Amino acid sequence: MSARRTLAAAVAAVAVAALALTGASPAFAAKGPGKPGGGSSELAYVALGDSFAAGQGGGSYLDTSCYRSRNSYPQRLDATAKLKLTAFPACAGASTVETLASQVPSIPAGTQRVSLTVGGNDVGFASVMQNCFVFVSTTSCESRLVTAETMVGDGTIYNRVASLVQAIRAKVGAQAKIVVAGYPQLFQLPSRYAYAARVNADTSALNDQVEAAAVANGATFVDVEAAFAGHGIGSSTPWINAFSIFNTTAAFHPNSTGYANYATLLGPALG
Repeated sequence: MSARRTLAAAVAAVAVAALALTGASPAFAAKGPGKPGGGSSELAYVALGDSFAAGQGGGSYLDTSCYRSRNSYPQRLDATAKLKLTAFPACAGASTVETLASQVPSIPAGTQRVSLTVGGNDVGFASVMQNCFVFVSTTSCESRLVTAETMVGDGTIYNRVASLVQAIRAKVGAQAKIVVAGYPQLFQLPSRYAYAARVNADTSALNDQVEAAAVANGATFVDVEAAFAGHGIGSSTPWINAFSIFNTTAAFHPNSTGYANYATLLGPALG
C-alpha cells in the first residue's frame, strides 16, 4: 500500500471511531444571560439523544466529547423566544440504552419540553457506514444490514424507544411535551453508492418503528424525510455531509443547513 493510501486509510479509521463514540454524555447545561424576546414565558427545554440531536456535522462545536454544536437544532431552538434550553445532554454515539442511563437522569425539575432523536446507534449506524460506504465490504455490509433490519423488524427498536419515552414521561410528568424527531434519508437516488437505496429504505423502516413507539406512548413524532428529500448526499444542494478525509467528524450527518431545517420542523411541535 502506498504512503498516501496508508494515510487515507488511517484518517478514515479515525472517522469511523468518531462515528462510534461511547455515548457517555457528561451533563451539559445551557448557560447565558438570555435573549431578545425571552423571559419568564419561555418553556424549559431539554434535548436528548444521539449525534443527530447533538449536532455532529454542524461544526462550531461546544465540545469534542459529544460533538454538541452551536448549529444543532437544540441550540437553534434555544435562540427562539419560546424555548430556553436548560440542559443539553445529547451525545454522539448514544443509543437508547445510553440515553436512558446517562441522559434521562440529568433532566432538570420543571422541564416542560423534551426533544429526542435516537435509535440509529442501536442498529449499528457506525458499522453500517464503515462497511457499506467507507471500507466497503460486501460480506460485512450485508451482515450489518441484516442485523439492523432484524432489530427493526422483530420489535427490538420499538420496545427500546417505548421504554425510553416512558422513562422520560416518568421524569417530566404528564403536562410536559415530548417530541421525537426521525432521521433523514442520507442519499440522493440514484447514487454511486451500491447500498444507498437499501440504507435509505432501512432508514424509513427505522423511522416507522420509532414513530409508532413514540406515538403509542404519548409523544409527538416529527418526520423529517420529506423536508430533506432532494438534499441527500449526491444532490446539488446537500444537507448531509458526504465522507471526506478532510472532515471526517461530519461524515453522514446533517450540515448546518440541515440542522436549521430540523429546527424549523421541530419548532411548531415544541412550541
